[in-house]
Amino acid sequence: MMWQSGGPSGGKAGALSGWSRRQHQTAYWMISPAVIAMLLVHYIPMLWGFYISLHDVNLFTMADWMHAPFIGLRNFVDGFNPSTTTGARALRALLNITVYSAVTISVGYLIGLAVALLLNQQFWGRTFVRGLILLPYITPDSVAYKIWTFIFQSRIGILNRYLLQWGLAAEPPIWLIGPAALWAVVVASVWKGWPFSALILLAALQKIPQDLYEAARVDGAAAWQQFRWITIPHLQSVTVTLLLMSILWNFNAFNQFYVMLGRDPGVAAEVPSTLILREAFTNLRYGVGSALSIILMLVLLVVTVVYLRVLRATAGAEEV
Repeated sequence: MMWQSGGPSGGKAGALSGWSRRQHQTAYWMISPAVIAMLLVHYIPMLWGFYISLHDVNLFTMADWMHAPFIGLRNFVDGFNPSTTTGARALRALLNITVYSAVTISVGYLIGLAVALLLNQQFWGRTFVRGLILLPYITPDSVAYKIWTFIFQSRIGILNRYLLQWGLAAEPPIWLIGPAALWAVVVASVWKGWPFSALILLAALQKIPQDLYEAARVDGAAAWQQFRWITIPHLQSVTVTLLLMSILWNFNAFNQFYVMLGRDPGVAAEVPSTLILREAFTNLRYGVGSALSIILMLVLLVVTVVYLRVLRATAGAEEV
């Protein structure tokens, strides 16, 4: 009996248990660099920012920020108080980024859909054109937005040159300062971002069974009816996912505003990212800058939760 309880079967189970334990240890060692990197790059700075947002960390207290005065939610209140300069600009920044996101996403989606429908047709050189449309998207932000800055220059810009040449303007319009600055960035962002929408929508179009279109044509459905009752429903899940991803990216927009308009884009083109940069690293009001960052993070967290729920629902629907 003793041999049976501690014999070959028990030894084999112990060996398997030891092998499984070593396998798990190897897995932990393999993922540990990624875990450490996530802690150092994301979670520790996030907790640090939350700590700073509750304290009066500024030019005079930053040398000993661990002992800065605790002020609770005052930074959050000051950061969104309409009676203060920072609060007024923060509310205007939220309005600007909402307008920017709405226009950029909608126009970029419509252009991407039109191009995807075109590239889904059979024509000579289609593969080359598909690669060509990605050029705006793969161009580095610093290069792309610098080119658009030159295009929108008041005196030497290409746009004003042709506006004056064609008699559409008596004086060179100022595009990068004032109310027009936001729309200049919108134009550049649409040019930069629509290829991604086209690529995603083209992939979705190619997954639609062609039998549906053939059956619709046999039944006498026109091209618009096929688009309305076949194409749009099959693009719905991809469209929702694409729009939610675009909202996350656009509310975090920084490169285009910083490259084209500088550190201070002005009230008319202020966005949360540039406001946070200036409050924290120009005005050295680290507490207010951290509070603004947390508010922006919470807004994006809500969008992320919606995105994950939609993504999970979409995956479940496709499995069914």
